[in-house]
Amino acid sequence: MFQSKYVMVGNIRTHYLEAGEGEPLILIHSGEYGGSAENSWEYNIEALSKHFHVYALDMVGFGHTDKLFNFDDPQAFRLNHIQEFMQVMCINEASFMGSSVGGGMLLAVAAQEQPILPIKKLIVISGGGPIDLEAFGILTKYDCTKEYMEKVLDLIFYEDKWKSGEYLEKRYESSLIPGAWEAASAARLKSPVAKEKERHIPDYGKIKVPVLICGGENDKLKYPDYAEKLQSSIPNSQAKMFEKCRHNAHIEHAEEFNELALEFLLNN
Repeated sequence: MFQSKYVMVGNIRTHYLEAGEGEPLILIHSGEYGGSAENSWEYNIEALSKHFHVYALDMVGFGHTDKLFNFDDPQAFRLNHIQEFMQVMCINEASFMGSSVGGGMLLAVAAQEQPILPIKKLIVISGGGPIDLEAFGILTKYDCTKEYMEKVLDLIFYEDKWKSGEYLEKRYESSLIPGAWEAASAARLKSPVAKEKERHIPDYGKIKVPVLICGGENDKLKYPDYAEKLQSSIPNSQAKMFEKCRHNAHIEHAEEFNELALEFLLNN
């Protein structure tokens, strides 16, 4: 279905999944504990690769990519890594798909005056916009126990089948990769003498590329009007909310999502 590969991006040993031929499509995964390219996109790559050359990389600090963290500007560090990955792979322009944190990062890039990434089209799943801080707080307290991973999966999935058995084991094992917990937890560390950084809120009205927004009607991390508000702020955008779904529409409703994504990417 897809090949698991490694490439040196600067001094960062980078793991990615690759499949298909044609125009490039780059997939950026979510940022919860145990997040990775495979855990985010294993149910989408095969369908997408029938029409696109798909690259799904593990971001810095996640999956099987080197476990590094930049305290000065972690988002810029990850985006620079993605940009350099594209240069190494000789990709001049690509459509992008991002889940959760990955989607929010890509929306922020698309809103830049001169985007650091050459985005042709963009699909986001539960990314961008405000987040329920109380629910998000549950994600940040992961203690590397299987019981707590069940709690994490209950937060991001609607159907019980994603919260136990083989899928639970896989997510749990991914969270135990050496350095994974430390890299994901580093974002919470703050020196008592550190100055509060000004939070930059992207101006989504500046986005010039077509955007498809997908969300779940039962998402505990996003507010009920998430997609509606995001769509109203982004020109040339459309939205789709999935029933009986929380934070991962591309997994819980993979077949319907894949059809929708391909229609958007191929015909708009």
